[in-house]
Amino acid sequence: MDYKQQILNILHSEAESRAEMTKRLGVTKAYITKLTARLLDEQLIEEREVKDPTFGRPQQLLAVKSAKAWSANIMLRKGSFQGTLNDYNTLLPPLADLHLSLPETMTPDQLVDFIADGIARLCEQAKLPRSSLCVASIALQGGIEHFTGIVRYCPLFQEHNIHLTALLEQKLNLPTRIYNIAHCTNYLLAKSSPGQSYVAFMPGFGSLGYGYCTHGEPGLGENGFYPEIVHLPWPGGLEPAFNVEANNISAGVMTTAQALYFAICCTAPIHNIKRVIATGELFEDYGEDILPLAQKMLDENTNSHIREIRIRHYKTGHNYGWKGLVQLSSDSITGLLV
Repeated sequence: MDYKQQILNILHSEAESRAEMTKRLGVTKAYITKLTARLLDEQLIEEREVKDPTFGRPQQLLAVKSAKAWSANIMLRKGSFQGTLNDYNTLLPPLADLHLSLPETMTPDQLVDFIADGIARLCEQAKLPRSSLCVASIALQGGIEHFTGIVRYCPLFQEHNIHLTALLEQKLNLPTRIYNIAHCTNYLLAKSSPGQSYVAFMPGFGSLGYGYCTHGEPGLGENGFYPEIVHLPWPGGLEPAFNVEANNISAGVMTTAQALYFAICCTAPIHNIKRVIATGELFEDYGEDILPLAQKMLDENTNSHIREIRIRHYKTGHNYGWKGLVQLSSDSITGLLV
């Protein structure tokens, strides 16, 4: 990725100064000034307000121009379809949003038709022609190959190895990206932790997202396969173990802590990673009970390598993964513009 793309990928999600981008990208201010001048000439970015810092000179903020490019963003969870139509500038609110019930299982063709209809409704709501869209991004659960666009498996489908991106692009006549839902969260965690390494556990209620990052780069497997840990051997299944029932909180907290400890031991030491991020709905509600127990288990391990691991709770709140999906769409738009 060249520096112009990196600048745009910063400025589509935050207003930032040339001085700050110089620090973040590790290049000279003269070079940043040259590149931003080109982007201003190309009408891709614009000058915003001047930030008056406590120390130093006032800094002119820059951001990508709005009303230049748009994306459709769809997240598919069990029984639910959530869609928005977003500006390239992700700081702006969605131009349209749509919430629909989704059958628990569908054929690939049924899902493609459902998505196409949802995108048409989003465009109608936003009063934008369908031809205005630059990209459609779809996030779903399961084994996703990000580079090939193949869904190896997904709770929505009885079929396996579905060329979902190809089917969608044929139907929509629009560049389309598919993502594992957890990748959308992991992408934002990596952006907020530049240059760092971690493993992340992101359980909802009844689902278990996982991700890792080394030196600031989110980890993906062969063909961009998003890492899954639900197959790790745990009695009754690892994913259901991350669960707390309201009528039996203490038992659920202990089981989840034990499952988290097991999952950490199976992942972090492999990459020599000592930082664990815990986030997601389950930890929002019960993290203060679960995480100290899991940390105590790590501290008491006989292996000194495992005793070095530390758990950090990130209270990202709701819709964090959604925010990541929208920013991934704008990254894709950047690639199309530059």
